[in-house]
Amino acid sequence: MRARHPFARRTVRASQVTVTADVDNVVTTVTVRGSWGRSLSRDAFLALKKSLGGHPDAVIIDLCDLDDPHAASALTWITARRVADAMDPPVHVVACVPATSVLADRLDRLGAAYYLPTYADLIQARAAAIAARPHTDQRRLTLPPEPDTPALARNLVTDACAAWRLPSGVLYPARLVMSELAANAVEHARTPIVVVVLRRDEGLHLVVNDRDPRLPTLLPPPKEPPGDLWNARGQGLRTVQAASAAWGALPTAEGKMVWATIFPS
Repeated sequence: MRARHPFARRTVRASQVTVTADVDNVVTTVTVRGSWGRSLSRDAFLALKKSLGGHPDAVIIDLCDLDDPHAASALTWITARRVADAMDPPVHVVACVPATSVLADRLDRLGAAYYLPTYADLIQARAAAIAARPHTDQRRLTLPPEPDTPALARNLVTDACAAWRLPSGVLYPARLVMSELAANAVEHARTPIVVVVLRRDEGLHLVVNDRDPRLPTLLPPPKEPPGDLWNARGQGLRTVQAASAAWGALPTAEGKMVWATIFPS
């Protein structure tokens, strides 16, 4: 049992929640800073929902700069772990909590050791999250921002589906989505990209990582059909949205990643 300091407070500047993805390790970090209250609770919930929607291997909840003198946030973090456990495959969730905080003590008393592993610093939490990742089937390529990059990314999907014996109901939409994501990265980011294909039960999770921090925006549909369908621009993400079960984008340390999940139709 950790020592309890019921009146200890941490000096934190502004309340905010940030989400950062690590493409190499398929780990997402949700950092919650500031004084716990209704606004920060809402922002944390939305950030966790977004992070789990990306279906990473693991999520780190960084609470080192959270000011929560009454440990009111404890059930939020335990609930996030339970939701992650119910996913297929499960997402491993760990938390970084100062060892002498009231929150750490309450999590102990609530039995979080069985639900939510906690660590005293981010280095320990990160090491535990990476070590506990499921052994997910994964294929990846680093590609230049060249015209043939979308074709190479599509071929990676084809190779993965063949190796994992996935049906055509996954192959064809996954090839289409990967092509659109890679083409967008080549055109807009113009940096080297990393494309990743991960197996998710009978489906695929696709990731394209580039070094441009600007997150993509889904444009409204055109009011009138374009005269030349071959030259219609700006609607690639609508194709991604239509062909995938879910999609999204997250910032990374060096840019961003855009992901999409494909399941058999």
